[in-house]
Amino acid sequence: MINPTFNDFLPQGEEIQNLQSQIRNNRMPHALLITGENGTGKKTLARLIAATLLCAEENNQPCGICSNCIRVYNNEHPDMICIEKGTPLLSDAKKSKTTIPIEDIREMIRLSSVYPFEGGNRVILIINAEDMTIQAQNCLLKILEEPPLNTYFILTSGHPEKLLVTIRSRCRFFKMKPWEEQTIIRILTKNGINGDKAQLAACACNGSIGYAKELADDENYWKIRDEIITSFFGNQERSQILSVSSQWKENKSNADLLFNILEENIRIMLNYRLSKRKDNRLQLFSTQWRSFAATADIERFVFLLNRVSESRKQYGFNVSIQAIVEQLLLNFIGEVQ
Repeated sequence: MINPTFNDFLPQGEEIQNLQSQIRNNRMPHALLITGENGTGKKTLARLIAATLLCAEENNQPCGICSNCIRVYNNEHPDMICIEKGTPLLSDAKKSKTTIPIEDIREMIRLSSVYPFEGGNRVILIINAEDMTIQAQNCLLKILEEPPLNTYFILTSGHPEKLLVTIRSRCRFFKMKPWEEQTIIRILTKNGINGDKAQLAACACNGSIGYAKELADDENYWKIRDEIITSFFGNQERSQILSVSSQWKENKSNADLLFNILEENIRIMLNYRLSKRKDNRLQLFSTQWRSFAATADIERFVFLLNRVSESRKQYGFNVSIQAIVEQLLLNFIGEVQ
């Protein structure tokens, strides 16, 4: 496994360089709250910062190869405390699958009251901090108000609004942005995922590297995706509508995936229409749809996107998925005939 570096996060903007400089110059804030959507790298960045603060090398921190860095990435460093739901700090404590209980915070405070084992910094990671109960948050607040010397708190959260205002006010915010498609493709390719699948997963993941990796490994996703493209962007006939919609009657658990894949492919066509750059993803489309992608007025793409959006809302109001699919197919067929 290749450990991440700050260079890997440079696409997030110059704020990454500012953070690295602050750590290097001993000006790291005592509490950092990393926010962002799932899969954008919050936990990875948190561990990278922890490794930097605990690295044994004087230069090029984190080096990634010293015993301190290795122990951080293996979650074995005695001066790093990692708190996450489902993994209590006390071995005899009752596991909670849904929250971070106050007992974990109390144990962290007890451990933080003694001098760091290796005489340097101590790092407290709280992963998905919104999982803390209100009691746990209030307990954490006490140590955030008067943090021990050389102790750094790194919290991650996809829902910072669920944290107490008083906790948020004592943290410096770092918001992870969705990753650009080309960056995700490079990362997937680096992880051995082939070009076409990497491109498709990057397009479908909404800027989430974690989600892109999940999609790339999910064979069921690719099977459903191929079926949707064949049904909606293949050689369509009105006589096939009932057959396709009946299949979705038995497959309604994948309704959200249907809407996501339709929106994804409409945007693929729209991007091709605007840029005219060759896109291998259009090869699965029928001749009619490739012609549509090349020449259709922008308003027609917007119409299709709006129809998918309306269908998503209808499904939320318990309209039959079979009726929704039938109407969508009529809309799609109507655009290319």
